[in-house]
Amino acid sequence: MATIGTVMLWSVISIAALLAILFSAFSIYLAYLHWKYSHFPGPKRDSFFTGNLPYIKRGIAKGQIFPEMVIELNRIHGPVILLWIFHRPVTFVSDPELIRKCLITLNLPKNPFGYINVGYPFGYRMMGRGLLTQVDHDAWQKRRALLNPAFHRKYLMNLMNSFNESCDLFLEKLDKMADGKAIVDMADEFARVTLDVIGKVAFNVDLDAVQDANSPFPSSISKSLKGMQDCFRMPFWRISVTTFPYQRSVIKAGKFIRDFGRKVILERQEAILRGEDTPPDILAHILSVKAKEPSITIEDMVDEFFTFFVAGQETTSNQLSFTLHELLRHPDIEERVNQEIRAVLGSHQFVEYKDLGNLQFLSQTLKEGLRLHPPAGGTNRTTAKDEDIGGYIFPAGTTINMSNFVMHHHPDSWKDPYKFNPDRFSPETKDAIPQSVYFPFSFGPRTCIGQTFAQFEARVLMARLLQQFELSLCPGQDEIKYEENLTLRPKGGLLCTLKRRNEN
Repeated sequence: MATIGTVMLWSVISIAALLAILFSAFSIYLAYLHWKYSHFPGPKRDSFFTGNLPYIKRGIAKGQIFPEMVIELNRIHGPVILLWIFHRPVTFVSDPELIRKCLITLNLPKNPFGYINVGYPFGYRMMGRGLLTQVDHDAWQKRRALLNPAFHRKYLMNLMNSFNESCDLFLEKLDKMADGKAIVDMADEFARVTLDVIGKVAFNVDLDAVQDANSPFPSSISKSLKGMQDCFRMPFWRISVTTFPYQRSVIKAGKFIRDFGRKVILERQEAILRGEDTPPDILAHILSVKAKEPSITIEDMVDEFFTFFVAGQETTSNQLSFTLHELLRHPDIEERVNQEIRAVLGSHQFVEYKDLGNLQFLSQTLKEGLRLHPPAGGTNRTTAKDEDIGGYIFPAGTTINMSNFVMHHHPDSWKDPYKFNPDRFSPETKDAIPQSVYFPFSFGPRTCIGQTFAQFEARVLMARLLQQFELSLCPGQDEIKYEENLTLRPKGGLLCTLKRRNEN
């Protein structure tokens, strides 16, 4: 009769043998993948198992952001490159015609692997299957068609009062610190006012993030975005015990936003049932989706709330921060903007819809800020079948990344690509810029639904800020540095002092 020790020994041997077989099978599969993608140019793998991850970590240690590494690799290997992230082959395409082919001609679907990690970081539903993260094209197309009216220019024209009212509170707060001495983090202030704008204009809720220094919304959004990025880049973290406390903090932040969104939606539904007058805002259109598509659940509507609430705030906030930083580094351009604001607005502070079209150079400046420092880093797609793109066969299931940061700095498309020059977008030249060269909001069928909203908001906030205050950069900020948090943010914020213009 076998002893307990013998049974345990054979159990250990069996488990070890099974693990050895699985390891061997995985190694053979990985070797096959390496062979399958061996025709793509790119840097040599640092490791059989981790691929190019050590290269990426070295770049981060040097202070590079990921798109800057891609630019570096494009110079060496050309516009199509391959990187290995553990066992996953990831391609990068940095050619205008090839990008157009991927997004327009082939209309490649979004990559499920990437967007599931953004929609459900660490397994918790945040953006879920909202417009940004929905990978089922038919489902996305149906939802997009229902929500399009909420972002039509004619509808947004009626929101100018709300844009201006949120801006009033923003400027009132800054006025209390406008002594030329107090240090103000304008990146934080922009984050707060854009939160208030999206809350009021889109969902008719007063968040009071500008006035409430302890508002939980800014930190919850930041933590959620960080979790999405980490889950996307380090998918194995979700099974690592050492990251469980961090995962819980991310989930807590996401839960706070979803709980708030659910509360706002349910309260609006109850108000409608009571026959109360409710505003025709973005939330109204989200609720109309339910009426036209009964299969939509409350959690599906919260997906859209989370998407608009987070994505709509974060990108505009960062655009304003980067653009203001550039203006303060280029006083000649800032003066041109100020002259235009004085000519268009005069002494009246309320920005009307008709004023937006006349703020031409300000619009050019904001576009150039988006070119140099695009907050959203690009998009990725996947091949449903083998595709010939640029002479390379992309096997079915291949991830293709297309970075707007890379294309916005491409020397073949832009003269002096790292120079801040709003005249690139003058009326005489803007139509000559191909979509596949400048796409801060993506392009093609899945272009950002909220881009017009974002640019209305950015022009109102920047025009009124510069009309009322003269800002100066605090020392030590000559160079713009980035922090990656799913989006690109100004690292260390944007520290300024302010003076009232009528006191100069």
